[in-house]
Amino acid sequence: MRFIVALVLSFALIWACAKPLKKHPAPFYVGAIALVGLYIWGTSVGVRGEMWSMFQPLMQRCALAFLLFSIVVFVGVLGEKSALRVRLMPIRRQLSILGCIFAAGHIVFYGSSYVPRLSSAFSGNLAFSLGLAALITALMAVLCVTSFQIVKHGMSAAAWKRVQRLAYPFYLLMYVHLALLLMPSALAGNQVAVISIAVYSVIVSAYAVLRVAKALGDRAGSTAAARTADLDLESAAA
Repeated sequence: MRFIVALVLSFALIWACAKPLKKHPAPFYVGAIALVGLYIWGTSVGVRGEMWSMFQPLMQRCALAFLLFSIVVFVGVLGEKSALRVRLMPIRRQLSILGCIFAAGHIVFYGSSYVPRLSSAFSGNLAFSLGLAALITALMAVLCVTSFQIVKHGMSAAAWKRVQRLAYPFYLLMYVHLALLLMPSALAGNQVAVISIAVYSVIVSAYAVLRVAKALGDRAGSTAAARTADLDLESAAA
């Protein structure tokens, strides 16, 4: 329950801060880096407490980063007049960068655990997990760098759009990675892990349905427009 409450509060904060995030993103980036530092420090010294029990899963389980990336992809499949799209579409780029910053905390935490085991990692499930994590990290790095305006302006529009399409496989691979990461704890009966997988699965399933629906709608619209154009040409020729 605390996990869901933390996600709801995080989304409410994003909604409330949409306009200042658009105008002045730098302080938010600095704040995100500070939170990652707090998480790494608190984990290393063993901080405990009610507030920490809500904050720690958001960082360690990559929940906050996943929430931000989910908003970024969901906004793209919502209707043009959707209140959610109107409110959050202008800050997709900033949310992507924030998501990358928070994901970095997750990478540092688990990287510090697995790097010492690299000599024996290239076999079985651990090899697959590390390979998948490396691929996701590479995709995230590319998406993060190209989210900055200075980089975007140095690319052609077509090239930038091609790169940004990597967001779709990145998002789905991130879900697979998190599900695999949480599965052992979930199977052992850890309630937070079970809830986390359930929440991630519902979100990704909803996105997949909306993505397919939008693609079909766009295709139908294109077909109708083409037919209308053909009829106009026939009328003009007649």
